[in-house]
Amino acid sequence: MSLLKTIKPGEATGDVKSVYTEMIERTGQVPKPVELASVSPFFFQTLIKTIAYYSGHPNLNFPLLVLIRMLSSKTCSNTICFNFNRQVLKKQGLNDAEIDKILKDPKAAELSEKDEAILLFVLKAVNDPDIVDQNDINELHNFGWSDADIYDAVTTGVNMFALNKMMRIFKM
Repeated sequence: MSLLKTIKPGEATGDVKSVYTEMIERTGQVPKPVELASVSPFFFQTLIKTIAYYSGHPNLNFPLLVLIRMLSSKTCSNTICFNFNRQVLKKQGLNDAEIDKILKDPKAAELSEKDEAILLFVLKAVNDPDIVDQNDINELHNFGWSDADIYDAVTTGVNMFALNKMMRIFKM
């Protein structure tokens, strides 16, 4: 039980209810970080705008973002986000064996060379930020990734760490 009074799906009204309804339709549930953000109207709207931004991202596609979130969540032991994103991959048609293979070796995701490059970079960045250097960025540029794309992808991975802390602090 959360230390803060969140808006539960059955109690939601207005904008929160519409967002929850859409989340349930798309994913089968209201993600715990979304429910936690419901305690703050400002941060709830910020989170929803962030989700909308990534939903329409011109270069980072949905399957890639799910992989970034799942693999980054694994790194920081964010079990709630890890399990949620694993379920999303299953809804996309992957089975447990395929997902387990990706967890052992992200290259098993069978992404394009370009998408694989940014996925591996994000994992490198969240696991050991001090070893990231200009050569990494240059390589991503060579694949056609812009600085904004790189920033957005890394932000997706890093957010799993922040969400993990918030959910642990408030006992979600």
